[in-house]
Amino acid sequence: MATIKRRGEAWRVGIRRKSYPTISGTFDSKADVQRWATEIEGDMSRARFLDIRDAEQTNVADALRRYRREITDTKKGARQESVRVDRWLEDGIAKKSLATLRSSDLAAWRDAHLKEGKAGSTVRLNLAIISHLYTIAIKEWGIQGITSLCAALRMPKPSKSHDRRPSAAEPAAVIDAAAKHHRELPIIIQLAVETAMRRSELNLLRRDQIRGKVAYLEDTKNGERRSVPLSQKARNLIATLPTRIDGRLFEMIPNAVSNTFPKSCRDAGIVGLTFHDLRHEATSRLFEAGFNVMEVASITGHKTLAMLKRYTHLSPHDLADRMART
Repeated sequence: MATIKRRGEAWRVGIRRKSYPTISGTFDSKADVQRWATEIEGDMSRARFLDIRDAEQTNVADALRRYRREITDTKKGARQESVRVDRWLEDGIAKKSLATLRSSDLAAWRDAHLKEGKAGSTVRLNLAIISHLYTIAIKEWGIQGITSLCAALRMPKPSKSHDRRPSAAEPAAVIDAAAKHHRELPIIIQLAVETAMRRSELNLLRRDQIRGKVAYLEDTKNGERRSVPLSQKARNLIATLPTRIDGRLFEMIPNAVSNTFPKSCRDAGIVGLTFHDLRHEATSRLFEAGFNVMEVASITGHKTLAMLKRYTHLSPHDLADRMART
């Protein structure tokens, strides 16, 4: 039964019904009160009522902070995702409640950022945060009356895959320049090309993980162990490193490599090359050396053929030469 009272210039209504929580609201007119009360009581009668008070009282910012504590911080890529959460917290969308945020708001956000020149993949990754936030809010937090806003949202096309491979002369040039920034950087660059390891895998590698011709990685990006075979050149490079008390191979941390590698490229006059491109280069070289798909995937740790394909950029000139020999 709805109880309607006037309080000053506003109208307040309370609805009490057995087996349901007490629901109340404040409106500007009596007509609005009556219409709202009729809808709620009708939903209760048809067992369609959803208690959306949590959704109305929880803004996106508070939900994102909880999401970061409970979900983001447990992920391998927590640092990168936390940066995306921070960007959402600075956006006007964060002030809306979970109940009032609409897919049209996200569509407008998408279009504005694409117009600013943001890459399609970047926009997709940021929208994925909101999508997963609502999934967690519904399934794990028990918040009613909301739906996944991104389910019907038109996502931007992913950015074109990066297919930059260094020329024959570029590796030597960047290695020479890198020596001026840090004595370990040239070795890290060469090992990246020899092993196809990720930046963090290399920088955090410990001497006790290297046994004979193999580096045993315990903590990889996808959370699975991986055994990386070491070429003779890779083993020779590692042998030049002094033994450290902490057991690590390198003093440099991953962020230091990220900061100094671009500087080394600029010093060498090289444009458009990233440290991650060295992993692409290593993967491509493995195929060119005659390794099959399963062998390469075992070395690089790629879990799907599609992802492995993204990292493989075979030289068309080498392929043409091989065709000529057939």
